[in-house]
Formats: sequence, structure tokens, C-alpha cells
Amino acid sequence: MDEHTRGAQHVHRVGKSKLFVEPPVRFLGPFAIRADTHIGAYTEIGRQVEAQAADLGRYCEVGPGSLLGATGHPTTWLSVSAFQYKEAAWGWHPSAADNEIIDPESGGRQSFRSVGGDLAMIGNDVWIGANVVVLRGVTIGDGAIVAANAVVTKDIPPYAIAGGIPAKVIRPRVADDLRDEMLELQWWRFSPNQLSGIPYDEPVAALKQLRPRIEAGLEPYDPGFVEVRPPAPRGAKRRWLR
Repeated sequence: MDEHTRGAQHVHRVGKSKLFVEPPVRFLGPFAIRADTHIGAYTEIGRQVEAQAADLGRYCEVGPGSLLGATGHPTTWLSVSAFQYKEAAWGWHPSAADNEIIDPESGGRQSFRSVGGDLAMIGNDVWIGANVVVLRGVTIGDGAIVAANAVVTKDIPPYAIAGGIPAKVIRPRVADDLRDEMLELQWWRFSPNQLSGIPYDEPVAALKQLRPRIEAGLEPYDPGFVEVRPPAPRGAKRRWLR
């Protein structure tokens, strides 16, 4: 059993993509990655999730069927099809082998592939509901919650609850003063063992008890990132002749 993860056998890597985790991380079912992906400690990934271009922080919960860092398609070009800019899409067929493709980022222009940077950046303590789509280049702030079936096309502030198509902020998750203190202390820097004993169900009291521990020199949990490699292929079973 992998000492860093649970459920790593469910991970499917497309192409040369690699998975890096900050132990421990859990996968509850099939999880596909299409680019190098980093996942913070104590994050749990639901079934049938795909990360096309995304990094996730610590203590996140990702619902089943979600698509993280979704890559866009051109809506102002001749077609929405990838034949115009991605040789690997159809260049393998003789009827498209001589096609001249166009670089979506040529001249430094903003590509349709992303609404911002190269990755969707998902913060710490984020809950992403079932069947959520997060576009590439979006940032979801620490402590945010995204309702099921939402499509996130713009940044979500820390400790905001958002939902809808496109996703919009519905309300704050916590009061402003509590949000500010959460962001100041960054409790997610610590392991459950280090947090043990504080009242999790009363966040104001929990932070009040955590602060003295931090001021006394509590060292953040820092295991570093490790690559989760694909399992080695099983050797062919030996046949014994009678």
C-alpha cells in the first residue's frame, strides 16, 4: 500500500503528465490528469474527477464528476475544432497530415485555452461540489465553497460561497473578521495531530486556542511534495508444463 496516498491506483495519467502530492492525499475513484498536477496534504478527490490544468491546496474536498482547469476552445475562429491549432488532434490521419496549424498564443495574445494563467489555482480548505467546472486560469481563494453544477469562469474570493452558471458569489462563508483571522493564521499549515484538542466546531474559539500554539513556535507540517508514480506493470505469469 502506498504510504503517501490512498486510492492511487485510480489515477490515470494522460501523455507525460505527472502527479505530485504533499502526503497524505486520498482518491475515492477514477482521477485523470492531463498536465503535471500538485495536490496539497489532506485533500480528498471524489470519483470521476479530471484535472486538465490545475493545482490544489490542502484540506480540500472535491466532489464527483468535477472538471478542474478546463481548457477552452476558440469561439471567434473559423471553427471550435482543435484541427486549427493542435497537430496531435488530427495530424495522424492522412487527410489532415499536411494542415498548417496556428499558434493560439502567437504574438503574446491571450489564448482561448485559458481565462488567465496556465493553471486553475485552487486554494486551501476549498469545497468544490459535484459536477463543477473550473476554467483554466481561475483562482479559487482559501476557504471558498463552490456549489454543485457551477461553472467557474472568474476568480472566487477567499471564504466566499459561489454557485451558478457562470458562478457568482452568493454570500460570505464566515464573518469578515473571522475570515481575516483565518487568512492571517493559515491554520492549514498544520497537521491534524498539531491541531488536535481545539474545538473544530467553534472556529472563533478554535483560532483563539491555536494562536498561542503558533506564537509559542509551532512548526508547520512540511512533508514536501513527492511524485506518485504509476504502478509497475505486473509480469507475465509463468506457465508450468506438466
